[in-house]
Amino acid sequence: MTAGRFIEDLHGENAYQGFAIEEHLYSHDSPYQKIEIFQSNRFGRVLVLDGIVQTTELDEFMYHEMLVHVPMFACRRPRTVLIIGGGDGGSLREALKHDIERVDMIEIDQQVISMCAKYLPTLNHAGAIYDDPRVNLIIDDAFAFLSHGRRRYDVIIIDSTDPVGPGEKLFCPDFYALCDAALESDGVISLQDGVIFLQREEARRSMRALRRLGLRAKCYLVAVPTYYGGPMTLGFATCDNSAFDPSLERILERVERSNIELRHYTPAHHLASFALPRWIEAITGESR
Repeated sequence: MTAGRFIEDLHGENAYQGFAIEEHLYSHDSPYQKIEIFQSNRFGRVLVLDGIVQTTELDEFMYHEMLVHVPMFACRRPRTVLIIGGGDGGSLREALKHDIERVDMIEIDQQVISMCAKYLPTLNHAGAIYDDPRVNLIIDDAFAFLSHGRRRYDVIIIDSTDPVGPGEKLFCPDFYALCDAALESDGVISLQDGVIFLQREEARRSMRALRRLGLRAKCYLVAVPTYYGGPMTLGFATCDNSAFDPSLERILERVERSNIELRHYTPAHHLASFALPRWIEAITGESR
């Protein structure tokens, strides 16, 4: 980050993006990563971890609604939820819109949670979401937490960073096996899999690993302006056929009954997001 400008080089020098910076709000090295938050004119406030953009105020709802509501409305009885990562609070905010009994959120870096509550309050109601009695916030390594096999969940949402730094281990087969072990028999997993045009191996490897566990796994797409390079790929996995191929009528009925306020997600878009171009099907190993 230089004066007046931020350049992200996640994909090397051949592809990068930048923002004009109006104001530096926060910069600090936590025990796990460098945390930066700045104000931009076009995207509002921007969270950057280890030089990689995580979310922006302008378009975060597109990502969070699709990552959360697709598995939540696909799952037949989503009563217990596990969120892995998601320190900005956006995924937890969306999960709490549902009539659930409990949500465990595992985040390794307390400073991300605290600074996002202070500087990105629209994502987490200024930190008030953590006071909800249904929330159990756990500051821990997700790999270590799942290794203890404490409980099982109806929905597991993996809202991880890219596979660098503290998020790298959340993309390995052993981690997916731990998630599978923590999943109820009719449960659903969703995960972020990067921008597939520039990060092909993320989706390819996750789909392969999840299928090897016996799960039915496929990808769905969301376009988020902040994540440059084309549509972002989200992963979806379950053993429940009705969750894997839900009818539009069932999702419509559940959305209408829930009376949840939504800005991006719709039942029709839920189903349409799984319609992949041929080149993405080839990468993720899906067939028509």
